[in-house]
Amino acid sequence: MFKRIILLLLLVLALKGCTRDDICAEGTATTPKLIIIFNNNLNPNNRKAVDSLSIETDYENSVLVLAKTITDSIAIPLSTTSDTTKYRFIRTRGTAENPEINIDNVMFIYSRQDLYVNRACGFKSQFNSLEAIIEDEDSENWIQNITTNTDTIIDEEKAHLTFFH
Repeated sequence: MFKRIILLLLLVLALKGCTRDDICAEGTATTPKLIIIFNNNLNPNNRKAVDSLSIETDYENSVLVLAKTITDSIAIPLSTTSDTTKYRFIRTRGTAENPEINIDNVMFIYSRQDLYVNRACGFKSQFNSLEAIIEDEDSENWIQNITTNTDTIIDEEKAHLTFFH
């Protein structure tokens, strides 16, 4: 009887030291996306939606990030393995038979800082010293100007950049 009690006590103590597998909770902060709002170039304080906006990466094997949509704000990821990210912002106007496509190339330059979140979630990146450079096409650019609202991206609470068009 005494041996069974000791065995049971040892079993309880052994199991008490075990913890469940850690799972990254849904509300845990992860690497934030870049938030961009679109404002009217003629009236800079007013938001202005972009007609049929598409966004794709500007690399050899481009990836579609946003399919044609009408929006006045977007959230796009920045590369966590490089200090630059290049995107093509594609605005389509006109009719299906005669579309007018205007592509603006924008490069985002920043420095990365990896922050430890916890064992389950691993690391997240914070982006510092953000700059956005638009490839100049003279009068062909549909994005007229870019303003940096904050140069540090730590969350997705506020817009980081404003594009004027």
